[in-house]
Parts: sequence; C-alpha cells; structure tokens
Amino acid sequence: MESLVVETPESLDELVECLKRADKNTYLLAGGTDLIIRMRRSKIYSGKVIDLSGINELKKIKEESKYLRIGALVTHSMISENDKIKEFFPALMEASSQVGSTQIRNRGTIAGNIANSSPCADTVPPLMTSSAKVRTINGKGEIKERDIDEVVKGSGFNYLQKDEAIIEIIIPKLGNEYLSAFGKLGSRTAVTIAKINGAILVKMDSTGKKIKKAYVSLGALGPKAFRSKIVEDRLIGKEISRQLFHDLCNSLIEQVDLAIKGRSSHPYKREAIKGMAQDIFIRLFGSGVLENEKK
Repeated sequence: MESLVVETPESLDELVECLKRADKNTYLLAGGTDLIIRMRRSKIYSGKVIDLSGINELKKIKEESKYLRIGALVTHSMISENDKIKEFFPALMEASSQVGSTQIRNRGTIAGNIANSSPCADTVPPLMTSSAKVRTINGKGEIKERDIDEVVKGSGFNYLQKDEAIIEIIIPKLGNEYLSAFGKLGSRTAVTIAKINGAILVKMDSTGKKIKKAYVSLGALGPKAFRSKIVEDRLIGKEISRQLFHDLCNSLIEQVDLAIKGRSSHPYKREAIKGMAQDIFIRLFGSGVLENEKK
C-alpha cells in the first residue's frame, strides 16, 4: 500500500537528522505553492515530505554590517514589505511584490522560488545581478555557500543533492552609488507568470551621471535566467540620457535575437522587451530623462 510520510523538524539539528534519511523520493516543503501542484500533476502518493515550516529561525531577515541574510522560509510578502531590502536592494523587493497573486506571495518563499528553478522565476534575475549567495545544509550537517547559478539548473531542476536544503540567501548591502530595478511582462491576469523578466543593477560614478559598472540578468529567454554581457557592455561608461535608453532597448533586442531566434515567441518578446526596458529605466533613473528630451 502506498503511503506518504511527513516529517516536521523544528530546528536545523532536526532538519539534518531528516536529511540523513533522504532519498530520491524525498520532497522538501516550504511554502508549497509549487510542490503541491507538482505532486498532484505527477500523481505522487508515496515517499517522504520534509515540512520546513516549523523551523522558525528560517523565517527571519537579518541585517549585518555588510550583508542582509534572508531565511529560506521568508515569504515574498515579507520581502516586499521589508524596509532594509527596499533600502539596499529595491530590485528584489520589486520582484517579490510581483510574484503571482497575494495568496501566493503570502505562502511562497524565496528559497522555493530558487529551488523550483523555473525559467521565469522572478527573484532569480535580481539575485544574479547582486552576486547573492545561497547557503545550504546537508545530511552530514555541512554548510556550503554557492552562487545562484550553481543552484539553479533550469526548466524545473536544480543542482541540489537529495540530502541538501537551502537555509539562507545572503545579499551584499549596496551603497548609495548603486541603483537597481526589476521589470516583467506577462499575461494580464491576477496570477502573472512572466513571459519575460529582468533586473538591472548599476554603479554610478562620483557625479551620479555616468554608469561605472552594470549587471544585467534576464529570465524566460531560455531554460534559466542568465547574465547578459551584451547589455552590460552597452551600458558601462554611458551617461544617463535618452540615447542610453535607446542603447538599452537595442541591446536587449539583440540579446532576444540571440537567445530565442526562430522560436514562436521570438516576435512577441522582441517587441515586449522594449516595454520592460522602459519600466526598468524609469525605476532606475526616473521619467524625467525621457520626458525632458521629448520637449
């Protein structure tokens, strides 16, 4: 007879004990917004579920001198309402505030968004631009730190081992010289799944008028989100102007052409990315640049 066993650790030590016994039929449950759907669709009626919801230490956002530490069970609603994330990394706040519906944001977690490894996961592009680290623990009690790219495999798969769980995401606190923004376009429904999304992080020079460094990540253009050197190179060294906006649009279109040329979604995304570019540009630099130069 098939059976589904649920284990409910209440501390990291108890989680390690659960992970020691993990096998290919073990599933980690955080918010459950993706896992429950997957289990229903795949008709999974047996195995083991490790329910992480009782581990309170994973539900906190902590500020340190150089970093923000986001627990694996922190929900998208908690991120979108957190003043420190808004201050140091608004792109992540914007991404979390646009994940699905209110109900999904109240349940879905940042660790789940990463581990699910969807090509259109909203929090992955901003985390990639910020050089965030993913902290994991395994059945031996070993803790490791990885880049986002080393965890997200893409198309619903990740690189985590069967006895490994995400426990924390570590984000550098960025100074006032950094600006960040997120944008997405999707179907016009309450539960918006991105047809294309992206995040841009720039470091301005001492005048605040020229881009010194640029980090650009795009999602829903392949199996997983990726950094776009094409767009980054087009932004570095440029002053904030309407011409910069055109350079941004053109470089994004070039990236779309390289990523998905020949696919049925190519014509739509080639045009749609211009709208996303405008949203991100305005969030970064304000609407005044575009409005003033129209006059």
